[in-house]
Amino acid sequence: MTVNEILYTIAYCVFLIGAAKSFRENGSKFSIGIMSCGVLLDVLISILPRTGLGFLQSDIGGTNTVMQFAIILGSIVWILFLVAIFLWKKGKLSLFHFLIVVIELAWFIDFFMFTLGIYKFTLR
Repeated sequence: MTVNEILYTIAYCVFLIGAAKSFRENGSKFSIGIMSCGVLLDVLISILPRTGLGFLQSDIGGTNTVMQFAIILGSIVWILFLVAIFLWKKGKLSLFHFLIVVIELAWFIDFFMFTLGIYKFTLR
């Protein structure tokens, strides 16, 4: 398992902890902060390697269709989280919670697909 995969796993778990807390506390500010930390960590892990940060760069050297799908889905997850925050600010908690569930599922699929894409690419 690479450093990226470990950090992506941590980011997703942090988000899940915040989401669980949000469901229990009906969207408390603290739970929003925890989820935001998970999403921010995911964004940083995805963007920082492009800036030349060595230890986060992978030695893959390319992409495949599965990885491209995962990259697009990951971007959609970030956008959905921004929409969820907007709904939370507007006080539409039932839609907010529904969107958090959608994000959890989409992020899981994204993580699985990206990991599959990496291993599929490196096994060739």
